[in-house]
Amino acid sequence: MKTPTKDYYQILGIPENAKPDEIKKTYRRLAVEHHPDRNPNDPKSENRFKEITEAYGVLMDPVKRKEYDQFRSGPFSGSPKGPHFNYSQQEIFENMFRQAFGRDIFNDLNTEFKNSGFRSGPGFFGTILSSGAAGTLGRFMRMIPGPIGKIGTGLWLLQTVGTSLYNMNKKRKERRDDSQDKSNGEKSVKDSTKTFFGKSEENKEQNLNLNFEITIPATEAMSGVKKQIAYKLGDQTERLVVSIPPGFPSGKNLRIREKGYRKDNKRGDLILTVKVHT
Repeated sequence: MKTPTKDYYQILGIPENAKPDEIKKTYRRLAVEHHPDRNPNDPKSENRFKEITEAYGVLMDPVKRKEYDQFRSGPFSGSPKGPHFNYSQQEIFENMFRQAFGRDIFNDLNTEFKNSGFRSGPGFFGTILSSGAAGTLGRFMRMIPGPIGKIGTGLWLLQTVGTSLYNMNKKRKERRDDSQDKSNGEKSVKDSTKTFFGKSEENKEQNLNLNFEITIPATEAMSGVKKQIAYKLGDQTERLVVSIPPGFPSGKNLRIREKGYRKDNKRGDLILTVKVHT
């Protein structure tokens, strides 16, 4: 029998009468705070991320929250005669993909993580929430009808060829300028990503985005640094200072809003790729 030994309210730092909006707001803040890429020197950050996600998955689900509260308050909690809470961490994660509250928050976090230069999308969530093995979660998701199942198939296929989802995403981006024929095999996975995680994967104003690359020494990458950059926009030179957080991984992107090309009343973003020289 699976019984909870964790205080989900304490994990999120919320009162027991917290409303769904408060739970969502708190989880979103904690998820960004404990993203492993933001804490590269803290080996516990990944487990912390999973723990707060588990708490969110229980407390945002009306059925699970009711069962959990009954289990905690029952006089015979955990005994054969008392109430039980029969969900493993993996079952909680899997159920989140069926629920609107799970899909909504992952869409929001996907955008926020990308804007911060952190790993995001199914490559991140699928790996983290399935204990490093994307196949388990992928096999579950592909049994669900509709777009969720398509993503599950993609996750499962990527895992079976022995390449991590994160590395596969990286390779796919490196090959995006290849011929259309070569990219056809990846199209379904890319489309599935857009379906599940919204359209942040393909910015509607992508043609206004400006790609720029800088190289910094490993010492600055480890400690974090502010760098002044200058780049051309037509016949003008744009100058700005960007902050690179400590432990920033080589090859990752920072998105600086509304610093790209202009067209009419719209302006794209500056996509800054940071390479670390070792």
